[in-house]
Amino acid sequence: MKRFLSILLVAVFALTAANVSLSAKSKLEKRYEYTLFKLKLDKQTEARFAPVLKAYLTEKKAANDPYDDLKKKYQSAEDAGTLTDSQAKQLLDAKFEAEAKELAIKKKYYTEFAKILKLKKVWYAFDYSNDKMSKIEAIIK
Repeated sequence: MKRFLSILLVAVFALTAANVSLSAKSKLEKRYEYTLFKLKLDKQTEARFAPVLKAYLTEKKAANDPYDDLKKKYQSAEDAGTLTDSQAKQLLDAKFEAEAKELAIKKKYYTEFAKILKLKKVWYAFDYSNDKMSKIEAIIK
């Protein structure tokens, strides 16, 4: 009987863990869903716009990844107030590089977005896609 209960408990925990991992969305997916939700596009426009938005968000994330990785690497030094001038220079250079890449990506996708959406919606697409995660997670679970 104890063995049966143990197996049953293990199975329940395994199924619960599987459900949690399947339902967990990445920040990129949440940002994507949130932006589409907030734009309130008709089905036909959304079908055309969704893959372009996904590509934009993916490229934007890739442009920021090197800076984010470096920021994580030096986070403990930054928190402790022991960041060296060399580390600060690396962080600044990486941030400037990421911002330049992000601007180029925005200009590229501005043209792509404008082929599908009216300019007012293009503005909101960029605006919503930059909202803070706390705001996004309040709407998208």
